Amino acid sequence: MQASFTVITTKNSEKCYQIHRQVQPNPWSSRIFEDCLTPPYFAFGVFDSNTPIGYYIGMQTLDEATLMDIGVEPKCQGQGIGQSLLLHLIEQCQLKKISHLWLEVRESNKSAIQLYDKHGFEQVDRRRNYYPTKKGTEDALLMCLYLVGDETYFQQ
Repeated sequence: MQASFTVITTKNSEKCYQIHRQVQPNPWSSRIFEDCLTPPYFAFGVFDSNTPIGYYIGMQTLDEATLMDIGVEPKCQGQGIGQSLLLHLIEQCQLKKISHLWLEVRESNKSAIQLYDKHGFEQVDRRRNYYPTKKGTEDALLMCLYLVGDETYFQQ
């Protein structure tokens, strides 16, 4: 596979939005997704032969950033693409001199939590009953990766 990272804009976002709709239990509207492609947001997709197979959306506020959304094409999951996206995000944050990278994750999303733990994210809080589910709600775990200068506390 010859994968490459590309900035996502409204001109190339449609297929990334389709991935979003497939992988998120409560997907955003197309309007919200497109709004998240303009500053202060930044978005990248990983493409295989000009076809997106994953993406992430970050938002920068001063010297902090938040991972707003990340998704991998279902048929491509389990191949390390999510990890590649996360490492690319961390690299972009370093280039932007970000000090803290924040995210929220469903407590039931064990594979994502494991990935974030592996790369040095720490759970700093729990938001009770934050995410809607078919049976009610579930908690969100608030996690942070502390970035310091050109170094990070994460494992590759």
